[in-house]
Amino acid sequence: MLRAKFDDFWFQIAEAENKTRHPGLAGLMKFKPSPGEPPSFLSLDSDKWTVTTASGAKVRLGSAALAFRVHGELLFTDQAVIAPYWRAVFARTISDEEGDSELGRCLITGEFNVPVARTHTPRVSNIPNLGIDGTIVAFEKSAPAFSSYGKIQSNNAPCSVSATRAYSKGLQFLLDHSDHSVRIGQTCLCFWAAETPIAKTPFAFLNKPDHKIVRDFVRTPFAGIERELVRRDRFYAVTLAGNSGRIVVRHWLQVTVEDAVKNLQCWFADLEIDIPPRPPKKTKPGVKEKDFHPLSVYWLSRTTLSDEAAKKLDKNLPSEVPTLLYRAALEGIAPSISLLKPILNQLHSRLVRDDTYNLLYDESRFALLKLILNRNRTASTMEIKTSLTADTEDAAYNCGRLLAILADTQAKAHDFKLEGAGVTERYFGTASVSPASVLPLLLRLNRHHLNKIRKSDRFGGHEHFIQEQIESVLVLFKPAEPGRPPAFPRTLDLQAQGRFALGFYQQHAANAAARQNNKKDPAPSLAPVATN
Repeated sequence: MLRAKFDDFWFQIAEAENKTRHPGLAGLMKFKPSPGEPPSFLSLDSDKWTVTTASGAKVRLGSAALAFRVHGELLFTDQAVIAPYWRAVFARTISDEEGDSELGRCLITGEFNVPVARTHTPRVSNIPNLGIDGTIVAFEKSAPAFSSYGKIQSNNAPCSVSATRAYSKGLQFLLDHSDHSVRIGQTCLCFWAAETPIAKTPFAFLNKPDHKIVRDFVRTPFAGIERELVRRDRFYAVTLAGNSGRIVVRHWLQVTVEDAVKNLQCWFADLEIDIPPRPPKKTKPGVKEKDFHPLSVYWLSRTTLSDEAAKKLDKNLPSEVPTLLYRAALEGIAPSISLLKPILNQLHSRLVRDDTYNLLYDESRFALLKLILNRNRTASTMEIKTSLTADTEDAAYNCGRLLAILADTQAKAHDFKLEGAGVTERYFGTASVSPASVLPLLLRLNRHHLNKIRKSDRFGGHEHFIQEQIESVLVLFKPAEPGRPPAFPRTLDLQAQGRFALGFYQQHAANAAARQNNKKDPAPSLAPVATN
């Protein structure tokens, strides 16, 4: 098949040169390689084609197309001779194809008695896990299982020749332009509006939202957009994945532009969570500042994977994850509760095993936890706010807060230079599942840390403020009976574990912000406490 394509390509070049007498095509015919002998700039490296660029670098060829330039002129851009000739050849090819095609009703346009395409071409490329290219509609050529009612190939899903070419080219345009598509792992989202220029809508920054853009958009979502137009205009989005040579449609969305904008506004509002001021030049390890967008679907999706798996995101991220997040952003739905488990598992893993991990700046993880919990909560469950909630009676959230205070106390007792595993590393996993089995023990051990702080030259006197902070949380737990100690929950379900993690994070963030705000003040820093 490849040899037949090779011969046909050069036959058409020779025909074009013979008809047009264009000197560039004559030069191209002199370049023609022998069958089976690739030109010098192409080579096979570990079963993959590489191309040597003009600078001498070798890069993987992938699905790229090659063009020919003669004396500085790209041949296919010549509008005087070559382009008109190829248009005429293409028109004749389509006419011949339509003449040989069966007539039927087009499922795309609804027209009757139009030539039906045997295959949907041109094939579409640039979709993850697709290989080089593929089609949305494809049937085995002669397999009986795909020959319903005696029809063969795409006659089983009849679409006209012109319609299949139009949608294929339109889809390829969307995939080739970053304003209309975003890719994460094995999934690609394409979006467009019928009338509104997509560059003037917020969807263009769906996967690269910086904090200023998000903040402005949440306040004024329709700024710069004609409001009357977005009320009547339609917004479309399709989520695609590849499966060998076929394109899989994971999800399809069709709403008004106005509804899509409102849903996206709610998405970013629900993701909003306070983080302490970031120290200068601190970002995620190995990530350039300009590439780090914590509220993008890409970074949110990574929170379900280990760092090692995230390095091979295309292979390890299930397509269902970004699909769920895209739907949550554009339709306003609640992401599945099942996402909580991998997010929390990876949080625990990082706290225990990663010495470089700083949860204070893991905005993606805790923002997504907040959104999932709030969108799935019941009337009796607390709503997670953007910043610390100091007066809630939610036991799981307050258990997380208490563990954070105890961990900070230990760190202060060691002058913030603790070596080895501390309270967080040793007890976070157990405390987030069964607080009653851990927190009473940690409260007893905490007396030692308070005594050490009391004797400290640097922090002496702070123990009173820390004790007040601990008691402000303990008073929120109801004892089993009067006069007894606070009763902690025996076990926490998955959603409660999520609230525990957020209580832990927001208390840590509040303490860190208080320390930074009072850095020049000798008085002890104290995060907000409950009033009773």
